[in-house]
Amino acid sequence: MTSVHLGVLLLGLLGFTALALATERHAHHLLRRTPAPGWRRLARAAGWGLLLLSLVLSVAALDVGIGVTLWLGWLSIAALTLVFALPAWPWRPPARVGPLRKPMTPGSVSLPPRRRVEGRRVFALWLVVVLLVYGLALQAVPVKPLLRSDAIEGRVGPWTFRLAESERRGPDLVAMDIPMKAYHVRFDETGDMAIREAYLRVNKPRSLRAPGIVLNGTRWERHVNIQLPANATADSALWLTVVGKDGSVHQAAVRMGDVSPATVAWLERRS
Repeated sequence: MTSVHLGVLLLGLLGFTALALATERHAHHLLRRTPAPGWRRLARAAGWGLLLLSLVLSVAALDVGIGVTLWLGWLSIAALTLVFALPAWPWRPPARVGPLRKPMTPGSVSLPPRRRVEGRRVFALWLVVVLLVYGLALQAVPVKPLLRSDAIEGRVGPWTFRLAESERRGPDLVAMDIPMKAYHVRFDETGDMAIREAYLRVNKPRSLRAPGIVLNGTRWERHVNIQLPANATADSALWLTVVGKDGSVHQAAVRMGDVSPATVAWLERRS
């Protein structure tokens, strides 16, 4: 996930740099010459394209809600980085000589140079603090279950799927100490359009009339909360039953230990 953050930040920096090259003033600042109008139009298109690509990368990795927030945050940091970097650019044009200042009147107040330097240092310190806090906050954002490295990939009938537990821990005990466990399932695009219903349960269904608990949600991510039966053991498997829109039924089994090691450990302690 760190690579996603770095990728969004890098694309943001490149996008803003390209947009800066699309303007006469900043292009002359960076290149010591003014590019032709055609090159500036190309830089403008590349800049917006890179910013759009960073948005797509962020949303694809973290979904819409968190992805857009991440994108806006890293774009803000990229913009601030360029704001501080441009004045230190080695090809910066010489400062223009302005008109002479009028002599100060007795009642006017001028900010001492030392105080100006201190103000800049305080601003820079606050910027560093904001970057650190934002970075720590991003690290604290939990990764969606199906995007974690422990998600299992498999095939059921003609379709592929990803399966992951919601929380990497043992089951939750509800009323009367009934163990419940939540899972997430995502099918490939072809399967997602062709699937009518999908079910999940522990142990193989005795009949297709009782395939398990139906997965809630449609399109891409489905989820379900199932009960662990009393006869569940460390060798039990999760059975996924999928019914296509054409009426076909397909099943696939995944070892419980591959999906949820913590649940297997809990079952071993219970036995």
